[in-house]
Parts: sequence; C-alpha cells; structure tokens
Amino acid sequence: MKRSLVLSLVAVFAISLLWTAKSRAAGEVSVGVAISQTGRYAEPAGRFVNSWKMYVDQTNAKGGWLGKKINLTMLDDKSDKQQSIKLFEKMITQDKVNFTMGPYSSGITDAVANILERYKYPTMAPGASSGVIWQKGRKYLFNIIAVAQDYQKGALHIAKDIGVKRIAVVGEDSLFPRQTTEGVKAWAKKLGLKIVLEESYPRKQQDFTALLTKIKSRRAEALISNSYFADATAQIRGLRELNINLKIFAGTVGPALPKFAKSLGSTAEYVLGFSQWEPKPKILKRPGMRAYIAEYQKRYGVKPNYHAGQSYACFQVMGAAVEKAGSIDRNAVWKTMRTFRTTTVIGPWKVNANNLNKHEGLTFQILNGQRKIVWPAKLAETKYKLPMPDWKKRPRN
Repeated sequence: MKRSLVLSLVAVFAISLLWTAKSRAAGEVSVGVAISQTGRYAEPAGRFVNSWKMYVDQTNAKGGWLGKKINLTMLDDKSDKQQSIKLFEKMITQDKVNFTMGPYSSGITDAVANILERYKYPTMAPGASSGVIWQKGRKYLFNIIAVAQDYQKGALHIAKDIGVKRIAVVGEDSLFPRQTTEGVKAWAKKLGLKIVLEESYPRKQQDFTALLTKIKSRRAEALISNSYFADATAQIRGLRELNINLKIFAGTVGPALPKFAKSLGSTAEYVLGFSQWEPKPKILKRPGMRAYIAEYQKRYGVKPNYHAGQSYACFQVMGAAVEKAGSIDRNAVWKTMRTFRTTTVIGPWKVNANNLNKHEGLTFQILNGQRKIVWPAKLAETKYKLPMPDWKKRPRN
C-alpha cells in the first residue's frame, strides 16, 4: 500500500513538473548565456550585459518574440573557459533553455562552440572575432563582427600612407592576439611593410621594458600592439618613461575602452585603435541607431561603445530570425539564420557558408581624449594626426 502510494505521488509530481515546463514554455522563450561578470573580461562583457537587459526589456514591452516574453538567464563564467563550458552544458541539458547567446572572448567562445555543435543550438557570437573559430566546419555558431585578422588593417594602411617602412608586432600569447598577428603579417606583406620584430608575451605580463628596448634597437617606426587593456596601457606608459619615440602606436581592444583615455590622459593622445562600431549616427547612419544610443545613455549614463552595440545587434538578429521562422523551434530558426538577411544597429547581417558575416570595422585615433574615426576614408570624421610628436614635446597630464 505504502509503495503504491509513493509511486502514485511520484507520478503526480512528475506530471506536475512536465505540465509546469510546458506551461512555462508556452508562455515564454528562454535564453541562456554564461558571460564574464567577474575576472579579466568583466569590463567589456559588462557592456554586453547592459545591452542584453535593455533589449529584453524593450522587446518584452512590445510583446516579446511571437507573443512570448523573453526570459534571460545570465550566469557568471568568471572569465574562465572551463567554467563557461560547464555553465553552457548546464543551461542546455538541465535548464533546457530555448536558445543561447555566446560568451566574451575568442578563446572561451571557441571552447563553448563544441557544446553548441553537439546539442545543435544556433548561437550568435558577440565576443569572438578570431576567424579560425569558423574554419572548423561548425554550423551552429554565427559571427557578426569583423574578424581579428582585419583589426589592424586600417592602422597598417595609415602607416604606409605616412611613409612607415619598419614595424614591430607584439601581442599576448592567446588565441585572439595570435590571430590578429597573423592578419598583421598578411597585410604588412600586401602593403610592403617590413616586420623587424614579432614577439608574444605571457598573459598578465606587466613590465615591458625589455621588449620596448628591443623594439627601439630594431629601429621600428611603429608598434602594432595586439593587446587588451592592461598590456596596452603598460606599453604606452613604458614608451613614454623610456622616451622611445615612434610614429605610430596602434592597439586593439584596449584603446576602445573608455577607461583607456581616461586613465592615461595625454599619454593616450594620438594612439590608434580598432572599433567594430562607434555611436556616431551622423556618420554610420544605421537604422534604429539613434534610438538605441539615446536609450542606452538614458539607462546607464554613458554612450554605448562597440561592445555594447555588437551585443545588442546579436539579439536583433536572433529576434529577426525567430520572427522570420515564425517559430521558436531551434532547427527552424537555425535554417533561417543560415539563409536570411537582416539589419542591425551596427550594420547589415548576412552570413556566408561558414557562418561569417561581412562586417568592416573602423580605425580611430584618440584626439583631445575622444575617439575619432580616421579610417576608412569614406567614414572618417577627421584626418589622422601622425606621426606622433616626440614625448618631450608633449604635455604631462
């Protein structure tokens, strides 16, 4: 009797859970993501979080996707690859989310992509630019931004324009900087620039005195630094302290972060950097861009940078795909994403056979503490001011 009663209760409980899950699924669409809310990537990833929350609030206020409210779950991967893998596995197999959104960084995304392929989850990759990720036959991870191999394309064209012939290329020994360096080598060859030094360094290196001294000894005229925030700031500070004068310093992720210019003051002046997008609607003229910028600034007190813009755009693509498919069935949405075309606040989106979107980035220069687009010429808001003046001719902060 007791055994029969227990089995009956278990059955009722199971049916209740099943009904609840079906009821929840009928009323909402769940999206899960593991994102770096702490750790080394927390600064740029924080802009992702801002934009995602804003998109979900705006979309739910209009009825959601196909009349279903979006339930967004964000877990902290602590900027750690293994942690991200575990969290994505959990969200897919245990939480059974309808969709996932990619994490921050090429290295973490590359690792997580294997999980997405295994479970066939179509996923946008807002924080991965290393082209090699899409050279592995993957079908479910979708690119939206310019690949790392083109990050320094603009800086190298500018270098050629001002007569630079000898360049040094440095970067952290991890996936994204390595991919950026491969791109630099290819573009340098096309443009006839000679690489007099190519060197990588370990993550968290803080003292670059020996490396910068070597750059000077090789008579490099430009430093192409495939770097993040901490290493880029340490390098430009080191150049000033050692009084090493170069015609160009070109960074990647670091100079695009607002705190780069703020923390360095006059030392950041004339630095070149890369951006996937800038909040400049008069120049870029993307649909919905003005409204997005205004709402973001209203909510968070600052204008969105490119990390914010590209992450918002990823949700726009997913939402458009769901609407186009007329279903939240993952296979239907995946098939739609492979073939359709849409437009986002950072530009048009249409992937090729490898799930790569053709997006051209921007090169900016820090002038009077502000990022100014200087390349490509058709989008430049001002002419670049180079070569950089000697350190002794520049004011201290």
